Amino acid sequence: MNFSTAYKRYALGVMTGLYMLNLVDRGLMMLLMQSIKEDLNLSDSQLGLLTGIAFALFYATAGVPIARWADRGNRVTIASLAIGLWGLTVMACLLVGQYVHLLLARIAAAVGESGCKPPTYSLVGDYFPLPAERTRALTVYFAGNSLAALVSFIVGGWLNELFGWRMTFFIMGAAGLALAILVKLTVVEPRLRVPAPLATPRAHPPLKAVLALVWRRKSARHLGFALILLYLMGSGMGPWYATFMIRTHGMNTVELGVWLGVILGLSGASGILFGGYMTSRWLTGMERMQMRMTALTVIGVIPFFIAFLTLPGKYQALLMLIPLMIIYGLFLGPIFALLQRLVADDMRATVLAIVMLLANLIGLGLGPLIVGMLSDVLAPSVGADALRYAMLAMSFVGLWSGFHFWRAGHTVQQDLAVGVS
Repeated sequence: MNFSTAYKRYALGVMTGLYMLNLVDRGLMMLLMQSIKEDLNLSDSQLGLLTGIAFALFYATAGVPIARWADRGNRVTIASLAIGLWGLTVMACLLVGQYVHLLLARIAAAVGESGCKPPTYSLVGDYFPLPAERTRALTVYFAGNSLAALVSFIVGGWLNELFGWRMTFFIMGAAGLALAILVKLTVVEPRLRVPAPLATPRAHPPLKAVLALVWRRKSARHLGFALILLYLMGSGMGPWYATFMIRTHGMNTVELGVWLGVILGLSGASGILFGGYMTSRWLTGMERMQMRMTALTVIGVIPFFIAFLTLPGKYQALLMLIPLMIIYGLFLGPIFALLQRLVADDMRATVLAIVMLLANLIGLGLGPLIVGMLSDVLAPSVGADALRYAMLAMSFVGLWSGFHFWRAGHTVQQDLAVGVS
């Protein structure tokens, strides 16, 4: 597979853009939940269901068969179809008139979104096969998460004030259709460039064998648990950031959109990019140290969550998100790069989908719902502070996640030495 450096960077840029755009609707839901709540007269439990299990169940369950397809099929075609479907279903929010309509639109969007990450994640591994360059490339790729915040909060907040939340979703979905065409026409599937004698793959490993490998390798097992819990904390609290600031500090979506877009976007991207640079420059071959430092950084975000939720001034609270997002993103790229190295190439997308299946069912699925239900339960006794205390409780899941990252460090060097067979 001989691709020029310029083309590899272009392909990485397109895949990062795809990953970014298919996360934009999550940021929009976070920013616009209060507007949607007031327009459709919803409870916090309904909002938690909408951003949680209703979306995550279909996202996660569709992800595994799509990932199995991606491990042996044309990943470019799969990704372009997925982002196209995502675009159409996000555009369908324009027609929402009641809660059940929005629920169905979010379910359909979840199916489209589930097909974006596994194939593009796997493609990055083929375009950048060496450990250090793969870590750097995946760091850039996962920076798309933070770039999504810039687009969804800043552009989304502005569009919501001008046109309302329905048209905001429609415009973002239309961009997904355009990107689907660009991906299909300009990105090459590396498998099609393998010389014919080398193109015959080994038998595709059954799902049972993939699961057995992940469970057998203690570092992969603990890494999976750690990521699931990290998503429970992050996805459980993330959708409620904007709602908390609107309710507690009286901010509007335009002002809040700019603040959250800049803070989550730039701080998150800075943390992700610096973490990838630091790991590839100074910690290559020191995977145990990577896991130790990841454990400490995950635990280290908890004090900043507490400060964000308890400081009295709105700007004081928002400023606490800067170090929180920088620390949170430090080892995001290296973690997923390491996960690729612990399994064979034809298992990469499947392993990611399995981990993300559980991370999304438990984290994205139950996290926001738990916070919403806890907020409703606490409301009669603590009133307006109910959401604050519900989010505070969720932040301590970081301790559990940090424990599993630390345990992954015990055997990671040995597991890498064994190889991927």
